[in-house]
Amino acid sequence: MSGEVVLIVHDHRDYIEFLMTRVLAPQGLTILIAQDGEQAKRKALDVGPDLIILNGDMAGGGLPLLKLLREQGCDSIVVFITRHGSLEGAVEAMRLGAQDYIIRPDDDETMRRAVNRALSRRRTEVQAASGPALPDRQAERQVHDMRILSAVGRRILSVLEWEKLLPRIVDAAVYLVASGEGRLALVNEATGELRTLAAKMANEEQACFLTAKPEKDASVLQAFSSGQSVRMHNAEAHRSSLHMPIKMGDTVIGVISTEQKAEGRPFDDRDVSLLAGLAEYAVVAIHNARAYQVMEEQARRQVVSPPLPGPLPVSEITEADPEVLLQVVQVQGQEIREGLRGATHLAQELRQQVALVESLIARLDAQERTLEGLTNRLSLPKQGEAREEHPAPRPEQIESRPGIPFQGVLESLDDGVLVSDANDQVSMANSLAARILHQPVERLVGQPLSLVCTDPRWSKTYLILKAAARLGPDEPGYEIGAVETPLTIDEHMVKAVFVPLLRSPGEWQGAVAILRDVSEERDEHRSRDEFIAAISRDLQTPMTAIMGYTDLLLEQSVGSLNETQGHFLQRIKANVKRMVNMLRDLIGVTTIDSGSLAISPEPMNIHPFLDEALAEIQIQLADKDLAVERSIPDDLPAALADPGAIQHVLAHLLANAYKCSAVGGRIGVEVKVCTADELGNHAGGLKQVMVVAITDSGGGIAPEDQDSVFLCRYGEHLAVPGLGETGVGLSLAKQLIEAHGGQIWLESQMGHGTTFAFTLPLAETESSSMERA
Repeated sequence: MSGEVVLIVHDHRDYIEFLMTRVLAPQGLTILIAQDGEQAKRKALDVGPDLIILNGDMAGGGLPLLKLLREQGCDSIVVFITRHGSLEGAVEAMRLGAQDYIIRPDDDETMRRAVNRALSRRRTEVQAASGPALPDRQAERQVHDMRILSAVGRRILSVLEWEKLLPRIVDAAVYLVASGEGRLALVNEATGELRTLAAKMANEEQACFLTAKPEKDASVLQAFSSGQSVRMHNAEAHRSSLHMPIKMGDTVIGVISTEQKAEGRPFDDRDVSLLAGLAEYAVVAIHNARAYQVMEEQARRQVVSPPLPGPLPVSEITEADPEVLLQVVQVQGQEIREGLRGATHLAQELRQQVALVESLIARLDAQERTLEGLTNRLSLPKQGEAREEHPAPRPEQIESRPGIPFQGVLESLDDGVLVSDANDQVSMANSLAARILHQPVERLVGQPLSLVCTDPRWSKTYLILKAAARLGPDEPGYEIGAVETPLTIDEHMVKAVFVPLLRSPGEWQGAVAILRDVSEERDEHRSRDEFIAAISRDLQTPMTAIMGYTDLLLEQSVGSLNETQGHFLQRIKANVKRMVNMLRDLIGVTTIDSGSLAISPEPMNIHPFLDEALAEIQIQLADKDLAVERSIPDDLPAALADPGAIQHVLAHLLANAYKCSAVGGRIGVEVKVCTADELGNHAGGLKQVMVVAITDSGGGIAPEDQDSVFLCRYGEHLAVPGLGETGVGLSLAKQLIEAHGGQIWLESQMGHGTTFAFTLPLAETESSSMERA
């Protein structure tokens, strides 16, 4: 293959690198690269490559470029790749002679197969050109039609939702035979009646799914009963129609109909052939969609459903061109592999979630058993049961009961426990609670529970619990069942949990306080965080060295570089810079976890920091042809903020916007001063704040996912759809902004992108001071 030339026409260096290293390099091909339409045109016409891999999403569009190349005599084989496939785009690409129409994301195996098919066809054409000429253009036109049909069929087979599939089949039929109207009727399996389920009228842009209604057209019923295509033409009315049965084996399961051929012309044999080919794809797609419906129903009912229909045997498909059947098999095989990969990934996620739920259930059960035991020992009925009116028992009464060694139960627990009565006096305590509070049990018993600990959080939390327990069912806060607070007791970290004891809703009978010394856990976390921070700082040193040497190479201080070498070095630099930022994030997270986050606010001008943050991602913006729209007044007042922290926040929000935005999109950057009346709760109690907003042109974030945006995410399986960040960057940004007394939030609309905004206090000046509203 060393003599074969491949031209890659793509404006994204990552994908060029993917093609060169994982698809084309092992085959020993000569590779040319063009990153815009002008380069592609020049190299395609000057060199005449055997294969062109063409990006349909590049600036200027892939289809216009392909059309231009064909008009100027370029006969190279073309593999057309795109992220945003459509039926019309696929058909147009095939009409212009594309060998394959591939919708990304793809994998190296898919691309290798496409390249091999294309080069194999090229060799065949070269051999044919050196032999006798083709007898006529009929064979060439048949191959051309087959490629169009293959592309259309692939789009149909990619849809499993019933309500989307049937209109797509109608749209495909109308497009293939250039008619104005079309409809699809299928047999109702229960009644055997033929019913119309999807249709497109002449004044409609797309077909739509219909409520089933009986089909009464005589021509349609004739095609259904005979199993043969039916053509009708009324020259006087300038109307024609073509009806094609859909067969599964010898059984007709439906009819595709098209009407109103352009300019009143009759449907010809070519139309019949195209519609017959579409019917063969349709029967497979319908079969798959019905199987998918069964699977969905089984998942909804969570019971064993009848077995799914098996793969459609080739013997049951009407005789067709082998190339069509091969395409069907290849597409189905790819869909099955993708489905298996998705199912495996989903199963892993479900197993993790089940393990987490089981762990939580076990912990809750243990706590419930402990509290139930305490309640029973105190003779308090469970909430919701019938209750007898009697005073709460005294400790000596409990101890005197035979068979109830309650103090022994308390001593057997791994946590410190205090129990108070209805008068808020400690009635019982175990020795572990006494050890944590540094008081003997005898001294604890009889004290007010709110006063046994000197940490002010103890008494405040207890009063909150008591107030919540006395609320009515319709009052806010009634749902509080337990309250947790951290404490510091003689340099020990202690976690305290308060649980109310109620005779009936709102009737206070005391409380249980559970204490646990978590100092060792804190020390372990601190040691871990210090270790991670130290390693991260050590790793920054070699990263800085790599960055420096890369800059030297880019400056061509040690020798000249060609264009490709320069691009690869820029990619190395960008990824090293990304690793440095990730290490800084890691250090920031450990700082926050250890509770030692500190900022140094000072008056700062936001303009240079925005300029620097945008300059840092300039290469990535150019890779995706992203435009930046700025709305930043020149006379902005100074903000009171830590410059390093704000630089970090801006870098993360801009990186997220870049990752989310589609090729050729835009990123908006807006800075303004707003009042509390304009922002409401987002003002954070300040009369005036600076608001920085960054907007992407991505697909948006669903409302149910927005609460998870600012959480730390340590794996792709936890990624939020529509969010570019998959690590800890946004979580760290939130902590930094809140440390300034500001707030950060998002506003998103599906299909229209997402805006992240944060506030900063203004620096004090003679004309405006930072005041609390």
